[in-house]
Amino acid sequence: MRSSLFGLIAAMALAVTTVHAAEIEHELGVTDVPDNPERIVVLEFSFIDALASVGVAPVGIADDERRERVISAYTDVIGDEWVSVGTRRSPSLEVIASLQPDLIIADLSRHGEAYETLSQIAPTIVLDSLAGDYHDSVEQMSVVGAAIGKSEEMDARVAEHRALMEDYVAQIRPLSEGKSAQFGVTNANGLWLHSPASYNGSLLEMFGFSSTMRPDGDGGVYETNYVPTTLEQLSEVNPDILIFGEYADPSFVDGWAGETLYDALGAVQSDRVFNVTAHNWSRLRGMLAAELTAADLLEIMGQLE
Repeated sequence: MRSSLFGLIAAMALAVTTVHAAEIEHELGVTDVPDNPERIVVLEFSFIDALASVGVAPVGIADDERRERVISAYTDVIGDEWVSVGTRRSPSLEVIASLQPDLIIADLSRHGEAYETLSQIAPTIVLDSLAGDYHDSVEQMSVVGAAIGKSEEMDARVAEHRALMEDYVAQIRPLSEGKSAQFGVTNANGLWLHSPASYNGSLLEMFGFSSTMRPDGDGGVYETNYVPTTLEQLSEVNPDILIFGEYADPSFVDGWAGETLYDALGAVQSDRVFNVTAHNWSRLRGMLAAELTAADLLEIMGQLE
């Protein structure tokens, strides 16, 4: 850390007196959080989802320096006055400190190593967004609700979400019976399949789809959420339904058209290859993201009837 950052942190410590109201348990321990924090910085999109769910606007967002990645469903609630603190992978600690936050919400995989430094800036809770599954994501919403003093409001939103998802499950499961499905993201350089341990993999399982991916750990455990995949490996997975989120046009997968292995895939031969919005499916990982995914899946299955 540069000395300028530590100087700013020290100045803030002298200028700000925090009244602790609750102890919040999270992935890296227990953090005392202030009563109803008003200056919140979030370092993952799923945490924007949590704040927007209860009408709270963050002062800083790790928006990858692309404000358009914060979708309108969120900005309709939180507005557009936030300050970008950089990328989710490497947010700027200097910018975060300059915002004088009273709460930081960080991701375990991306920011775990910076936890102590972030905690010097402001009370910080760390949740497992990137490596967690869908069920983890919903549980994290309640943790955020408690941290920001909005437990009742968050409980109501989670209950609404669960009821909506149960309705989607009731509609999709009869259509998914006996079918395998696989989601992956592709850019100009490669394809990454999302394993059953991932956010989307666990959603597909909840909706009744089976997986044809092989576990990469002992005892049938999936240790990797996002698996770089060649055409040869994809041909071994060979699901009934392929769903791609494309970050580039044309994508890496588009270049496989006409290849013998690709054209031999069951999903290709049966015209069961679908494209969805990669950003919504892969980056957001919140309750709204799950609802958008469910709506897309219901539409996809309707096309197969």
